[in-house]
Amino acid sequence: MTNIVRNTIRVLRGVMIFRLLLILLGVLVLVTHWLPIPRTPRSGFKMGLAMLLPTLITSLFLLIPRLERSFGRFYLPIALVLTILDFSIQYGIAYLRLEGVGHVQVTLPTGQEVSFFWASTEIILLVLLPCMLAGAAYGMRSAVMTASLATTIHLVLGIIIWLAGRPLEGFLSLLPLRIGVLYSFPMIAGAMADTWRREHHELERANRQLRGYAATVENLATSRERVRLARAMHDTLAHSLSALTVQLEALDTLQESNPDGARAQLGKIRQHARVGLDEARRAIQDLRSAPVEELGLVAALEQLVTQFGQRNGIRTRWTLEGDPFPLLPVQANALYRIAEEALYNIEHHAKADRVAVRIGYGRGVKISIRDNGRGFDPNAIDPERYGLVGVRERAALIEGEVTVDAAPGQGTTVTVHIAEPWRE
Repeated sequence: MTNIVRNTIRVLRGVMIFRLLLILLGVLVLVTHWLPIPRTPRSGFKMGLAMLLPTLITSLFLLIPRLERSFGRFYLPIALVLTILDFSIQYGIAYLRLEGVGHVQVTLPTGQEVSFFWASTEIILLVLLPCMLAGAAYGMRSAVMTASLATTIHLVLGIIIWLAGRPLEGFLSLLPLRIGVLYSFPMIAGAMADTWRREHHELERANRQLRGYAATVENLATSRERVRLARAMHDTLAHSLSALTVQLEALDTLQESNPDGARAQLGKIRQHARVGLDEARRAIQDLRSAPVEELGLVAALEQLVTQFGQRNGIRTRWTLEGDPFPLLPVQANALYRIAEEALYNIEHHAKADRVAVRIGYGRGVKISIRDNGRGFDPNAIDPERYGLVGVRERAALIEGEVTVDAAPGQGTTVTVHIAEPWRE
């Protein structure tokens, strides 16, 4: 809104500067015309002064920056009203001065006469300009108000012309057309401005909703990530520490009665400590690494599968189908973490020797992780363990669907599908 008002003021200032230049040119022509005559007719001087004075007042109001600061938001409405009054008065005076004549004859110093078309049409267009600018700056209502003001002044001028005994034929013949022009074009500008403002406000509201949605998603993701880490630590690090506590108590008992058993127990303690350390390092790595941001989803998944096979000696197969397209960061990271969690579960629970990971792009994105391990009964999952619960939570965050196909002794296939993510 501020930019529209500022540009409207610039247009009005440009028009007034142009008008002053035209008046200056007209004064030069008239001075050249009247030079051979000792004195200027007083009636012509008065008419010229009456036409020039409103323009000077309007120009001073528009071209003094201090006035804009003083009037604030009322500055542009006052400038529009002054401009309409200025050009309307000029039109009325021109009609009275020329008495309905359609042309102006000017005699040059060389004695040659030049005929200029009467400027009433030009002045009507100048009256129309501030009405359209009001519609563009403030909308339909202001367009109707300024057009009504210009029309009222126009009708008052008609009454003055009639009281002065001047012919009204020329004035009345084009009066309906002028009134129609004074209303139609500003109303069109006002309607377009109202439509633009409405769309702009709807866009701003949509942007606010999107920012709120993004903040909600971010908070939800943070909360769910905390829950995931808490469950992961409960399932891994807490279990390892609990086992270490029990084994240390057993070691304390065996030290005196069974030294050989104590040494064996000490080996188990070392093994559990290493497992706990590995799990803690993995949790820290999850928090610090950002492979998707650095490599992209496809390359990050391929690297994840390769490292998984090298670390565990498990035969892996990586497959990419379709042409990859960009996803939202929250979607790409969620898919990567789902695959990472599925591979972690295979590593620690499945006892598999072959794993196949496939990502397909087409109608959405689909990732499947399949192993030939011992499988499990999906209906008998311990609710206290993270596993597939974390996978489902991550998929729910990005509005994805999770399918688990598993049975004891027949391996497991985890599939995650996001339908048309680019529209989201």
